[in-house]
Amino acid sequence: MALKGFPDWRCFTFVMQPRYYLLVPAALAALLVSCTSTPASSNPGNAASPTVATVGNGPEKSLQKWMTADAVRQIMGEPAEIKPMQTTVGKAEVWVYHRTGNSTIQQVQVGTRSTNVTSVGADGMAHLAQTVEEPVFAQQIEIVEETVSLLLFEGKLIEQKTTSQKRLEYK
Repeated sequence: MALKGFPDWRCFTFVMQPRYYLLVPAALAALLVSCTSTPASSNPGNAASPTVATVGNGPEKSLQKWMTADAVRQIMGEPAEIKPMQTTVGKAEVWVYHRTGNSTIQQVQVGTRSTNVTSVGADGMAHLAQTVEEPVFAQQIEIVEETVSLLLFEGKLIEQKTTSQKRLEYK
């Protein structure tokens, strides 16, 4: 029997079916995640604006979203290159910075060479005993080169991207 203005309880029987019990925890988890995440602030005047990125260990770690171009220059210095971007809504640029990060040096084997081993016989004469392969070592220097790209729109910092590349040199 249904109450006036309320649907019949039988239309909600799908909740009782076992396969739907698995959906309830997943839906609750999704709801909790969406409630706990905070959206990025789009208010340029917000003093507590989030950092653009937390990668790298250089000065770019202290950059904040919506910083002015002058503030970025005070932290990062002059960019190595400025790439203007075509937009229909305003002036956009990508500022590119290059730097060499930490380098590590270690001794590594780079090859072998044949060496003759001689011995002195009972007669006091040197005799060729055998040929052996001995290791050849060099210093391996691992150099990390980083590129920091900053997207500025209308003189404000919008986005940051840091990429790194490793290369090896031998001396």
